[in-house]
Amino acid sequence: MKNKKIEKLEAIRGFAAFYVVLFHLLPQKILLFGINIGFLFRFGSEAVIMFFILSVFVIKYTWESSSDKSFKKYFLRRFLRIYIPLICIFLLAYILKCYAEGSLADPEWKTLLGNLFMLQDVISLKPNVISPVYMGNGVLWSLSYEWWFYMIFLFLSKKIAPSKIHIWVSILTILAAISYVIYPFIINRIFMYFGIWWIGVRFAEIYLKGEVYTFTSIKNYSYVLIVIIALLSINLYLNFGYTKTYEYPLVAYPFIELRHFVFAILAMFGGIIWNRFNWFGFHELFGVFKYLAPFSYGIYISHHYLVIEATYLDFISNTILKNTLYILLMFLFSYIIEVIIYGQIRKKLNSYLLIKI
Repeated sequence: MKNKKIEKLEAIRGFAAFYVVLFHLLPQKILLFGINIGFLFRFGSEAVIMFFILSVFVIKYTWESSSDKSFKKYFLRRFLRIYIPLICIFLLAYILKCYAEGSLADPEWKTLLGNLFMLQDVISLKPNVISPVYMGNGVLWSLSYEWWFYMIFLFLSKKIAPSKIHIWVSILTILAAISYVIYPFIINRIFMYFGIWWIGVRFAEIYLKGEVYTFTSIKNYSYVLIVIIALLSINLYLNFGYTKTYEYPLVAYPFIELRHFVFAILAMFGGIIWNRFNWFGFHELFGVFKYLAPFSYGIYISHHYLVIEATYLDFISNTILKNTLYILLMFLFSYIIEVIIYGQIRKKLNSYLLIKI
């Protein structure tokens, strides 16, 4: 039964990755029998929020089941998981840029370093960003959040007693939200978003204890999210003028943060409701996407270059055929970097370092 529940997480992860591709690929207006169904593919940022929640569920699950909770094992495991495919993407981006320019291109060292140190965000949509995403790959913004979430989780798990850790997270995330209203920047933004990530911890704890998902089981943490939503509503009111600054205000400060937290709490409640109905229709809707899960991270970080901004198949005039080939090549590339390359490196480190990574 537990394996089937974890399989659902894999299916959602695969679906979320592919959905982000469709979000960037498909036009906003797709008419079907006179009805615009394009709006169904306008929630790419919400798919990223699902990644956050699913990610920490797995982190918490593996953390609790691991006998070795050392910094070395945890750091190496997370470092390799993030950076091995990511470095392949950086190389791909540079090669494609050189190909497009017909000579050795500018590697954009400053931006590359900013991304390697996980300081990147979408500079055109948020204030006080330290580094833009590398070579225009917008989805890389989420990796900086994910990486620092890993580090915050490790620190809290090792330094704070389990009985007090939820209180600490509640205080940290609410204080971050308050400071974000005063002055938004990378540190308080990450700590505030850690509140979304922590939803996965709460769900993982319930799962590990074999308890039932109910509204009561997540009631206390719901109050924390509601407080943050209220603070972000105030921030939207105070800084509404920024919506005229950005070209796409619905995915920019100060609206996008509120949108993310509202979706997160709806996803949390929605998961509990769907669980009560024994996940009716889940397999039919999402089951097939479990096959994308093993290389979903690769899909997520490569599709900008291999599908959205790709030009290497421009000799094909049929748009549907061309995009289909782009997607298939993206699947192949993602499988190679995430399953084969990362998988082999992980196995070798298992042998040389004698730790399970």
